[in-house]
Amino acid sequence: MGVEEDVSTIEAAMYASDRPLSLDELKNIVDTSSETYVRKLLDKLEEKYEENSSLNLKETSNNMFTLQLRDEYLSRVEKVIPKTKLNRGALKTLAVIAYKQPIKQSELAEIRGGRAYKYVKKLKELGFVEAEPLGRTKVLRTTKKFAGYFGFEDQMDKIREKLQQMAR
Repeated sequence: MGVEEDVSTIEAAMYASDRPLSLDELKNIVDTSSETYVRKLLDKLEEKYEENSSLNLKETSNNMFTLQLRDEYLSRVEKVIPKTKLNRGALKTLAVIAYKQPIKQSELAEIRGGRAYKYVKKLKELGFVEAEPLGRTKVLRTTKKFAGYFGFEDQMDKIREKLQQMAR
């Protein structure tokens, strides 16, 4: 494969993925062991988007890369953007987990009520929350997928602000 085809392959992978992709994943996709080569491909892709595109390439935390819609296009197309699969209750539950993480599931149930268990199950299925056993309860935390999906780089202030806006 040539450079242009590798750029297009990386672009296709990022478009198709529902989460940011790591540098290692991108190296595997274009079948190379060279981080320098993949960064060169990412630079070319970024140049392409800087010219005249509604998309931009974003490096999140820890060498993770994703495609995002430019802010100036968001208001024009927001009516056709699929809504999250989370209902209001699940979103509020996710907000509590993000605020207080790590949080015991039993403590979460005290705050959010008995339905919290149902919401946690849904959040785990979506990959937004992980649970580690601790005695008879579990300790809940948000995941990298959560941070990538909501466009955060492990920045709790941004997480709190975004979740407050979404929960309104």
